[in-house]
Amino acid sequence: MLQERIRTKVKSIMKIKNRNVSVLITLLLSSLCFADNPLVPDVGMADPHIDFYDGKFWVFTGHDADKASTDWVMPDWRIFSSEDLISWTLEGTISPTQNYMDDQSTKCCAGDATFRNGIYYWYFSNHNIDVGVMTATQPQGPYQDPLGKALLPKDLTPTLEFDPTVFQDDDANQTPYIIFGKQSYAPYHIARLNEDMISLAETPTAIKIEGHNSGIDKNYLHKRNGVYYLSYGAFYATSKNIYGPYQFQGRTGTKYDLDAFAHGSFIEHKGQWFHIWCRYLDRTKNKFRECIMSYVHYKEDGSLVTDTAFLDAHYATGVGQYDAAWDKIEAEWYFESSGVEKRESAEGGFEIQDCDAGDYLYFPNVNNVRENADVSFRLSSTNAQPSSQIEVRQDHPSGKLLGTCVVPDTGGQKKYQTLSCSLTNRAGSKNLYLVFKGVDNMILNLDWFSFNK
Repeated sequence: MLQERIRTKVKSIMKIKNRNVSVLITLLLSSLCFADNPLVPDVGMADPHIDFYDGKFWVFTGHDADKASTDWVMPDWRIFSSEDLISWTLEGTISPTQNYMDDQSTKCCAGDATFRNGIYYWYFSNHNIDVGVMTATQPQGPYQDPLGKALLPKDLTPTLEFDPTVFQDDDANQTPYIIFGKQSYAPYHIARLNEDMISLAETPTAIKIEGHNSGIDKNYLHKRNGVYYLSYGAFYATSKNIYGPYQFQGRTGTKYDLDAFAHGSFIEHKGQWFHIWCRYLDRTKNKFRECIMSYVHYKEDGSLVTDTAFLDAHYATGVGQYDAAWDKIEAEWYFESSGVEKRESAEGGFEIQDCDAGDYLYFPNVNNVRENADVSFRLSSTNAQPSSQIEVRQDHPSGKLLGTCVVPDTGGQKKYQTLSCSLTNRAGSKNLYLVFKGVDNMILNLDWFSFNK
């Protein structure tokens, strides 16, 4: 798939006449980017919002344009897309000359995007002055300004009107809200949006966060199991009421510049959660940021955990890809899942539980798989029968069967065994599905798997 995208891009560029080879290469690399962490280096990605539309991940970012500047130089916003979270294409640019800012501003601060009723919406910060909105019929734009003025004008509330998040709830109407502001100036504020998404349905009200005075801008809101997670920098608070009050819970993580300046967002996709945020190269010397991404897990009590252990081991590889040479591939690092639950493991960390018949995990881009490889699984199980198995299949849950591991009853969910089996495969990169087979009431917990060296 990736090779075909490269060939298509090269062919389209070759049609351009009177271009030399250096220009050809520049055009190709500027639009099609390959990265791990940071996602796309050296382009100045800041304040990322991630979403999933039309079979692709889309990341809307600010643009730090001057790597040497000690001040923020943000002349526009950038839109990137990816099918696999590995290769990224620069799809579009939003300029302040296209909205009521109507100038060559270098203060295009954080924004947020959403989709409703066939329209894509981009909510943006005019520095820390006010918030506007733009619309488009496709995620990459072009975007236009339907109001010609701010949606959230200056002095609307006691807080600063900037750094918006737009959230659509999971009720029958998918009620939309906008959250904005800076805690140290005054609390974040929230207001319901009208169905047109470009006007307020109510007067904004303050959000109370109990147990923490953050002093941080750029909030983000997501929801899981009926709980609202209001995150800001490396911190987050939760509530069962979108208006609050929110109870401070702690940090999302402590490494990789997960600090007060880690503007970011969260996304759930096919059973997996991801966290994307920006980090400064060196904030004491410049105002240039890059974006990184990792997996997100939730404890039994709902606590949020950004998987910085994955980054410790595999920062340069990044999410959505794996290597058979790794000591082990944690089961919770899957790219997609069906039917399973991700929970805390009795052996520490996280694992995949409740793996019943027909459930599966998907691990694409497993590189350096040797021919006829041996694979080991660390697991526990109960009620297993001779028909209980883990099938290793290629490209699809019902794709080519590479091998089967018979799963015994290990004696309980907290009693683990490491089982091995041999595959019949060609060497190279593989898209692997782990498909669970057996009786419906089998309980299988998978901690990790590895390829024997």
